[in-house]
Amino acid sequence: MSTILIADDEANIVMLLEIVLKDLEADIITAENGEIAVEKAKKYKPDLIITDVVMPKMNGFEVCRAIRNTEGIQDTPIVILSALGDEYNKITGFEEGADDYVIKPFNVEELKARAKTLLMRHHAKKAANTALLSDLPEKDPPKDTGTSTFLEKTPFSTGQTLLDKHLFGGLPQGSNILIQGELGKGKSSFARQFIQEGLVKGEKCLWIAIDDDPKRIRETLCQDLPNDAAYYEERHQLRFVDAYSWSSLTQPEGEAFAVTGSLELNQFAGIISDASHELGQTVQHKKGGRRVVDSISSLFINFDLASVQRFLSQIARTAVAFGGVTTLFLIEEGTVDEKVLNNIKYVMDGILELDERDGQRMMRVASMKWTKYNNQWIPLHPHQL
Repeated sequence: MSTILIADDEANIVMLLEIVLKDLEADIITAENGEIAVEKAKKYKPDLIITDVVMPKMNGFEVCRAIRNTEGIQDTPIVILSALGDEYNKITGFEEGADDYVIKPFNVEELKARAKTLLMRHHAKKAANTALLSDLPEKDPPKDTGTSTFLEKTPFSTGQTLLDKHLFGGLPQGSNILIQGELGKGKSSFARQFIQEGLVKGEKCLWIAIDDDPKRIRETLCQDLPNDAAYYEERHQLRFVDAYSWSSLTQPEGEAFAVTGSLELNQFAGIISDASHELGQTVQHKKGGRRVVDSISSLFINFDLASVQRFLSQIARTAVAFGGVTTLFLIEEGTVDEKVLNNIKYVMDGILELDERDGQRMMRVASMKWTKYNNQWIPLHPHQL
């Protein structure tokens, strides 16, 4: 049974939300202003908070900030439901910690779907926390002094033996790698091989699907794995974030971590964070592992350069802090101009290029900031586990 806290000073809105959310089999708690909302959140520890912005005593942004700074409820999902629909207020809401922002007047079914998704993620996150705590060693590990880098860790095999040789062992743990090439040159195949290699070795793996259907990715992963994707998902080893439903204008089906409605990059980052938490790819648990972001080209087409750069930097900065998560960022050549591409390369630790020559898919290490490499073109071979 879930508990939902509704904070709004308009009685008719509160009554409507109580009726709408009753279908989610949740206990409903209400608050007529922001101050009471925070007090009740501390007392009842709800599984979801829906708050207006303009309220007496404490506005919705202040409610978000207070919740995020209160031990025990700081991870509670928050939906801002407001008539203030301009870009400034939306950005402010996400910056203060909201997970979603819905504009009044709202579609009842859409709000219910968003609330249901956030509740599912929140309960899954709590279950994952319990599982992660049970995995902790009996004795505390040595404290992280903050001086270690990915250069000191064993490299990740890419699944391509010859490429690993050209990288003198593989991709450095905790590195951010741009995978660049024209459409159909093997970027997605290489990314799948990279994730397959990690799954077989027991590593935590996250696939952020933007331009490819998660269902299709699951099917292709299974073709070369000893078990199906569900096997790894049930063991908290594999997770998918579904933004494909946004890019393809379709409804997400059965995905725990999915973009619903229009995409906001701050909201997207929050969904990625929730999926990462289930894998232990967090500052607290430092489980490390692998990630694929497929493909960032759509982001540059739909959002301004500064917003996308900020989003990519946000993901890239977590690589080392999460215990050495190596991330592949896929981009289609020709979708952004050279200046934008150079800005992307600036936040990356390395660049791999893919091409096709005489009917053979080829690849090379174009650059690596922190380790030595061989930049000769080599054939891209099918993965063999």
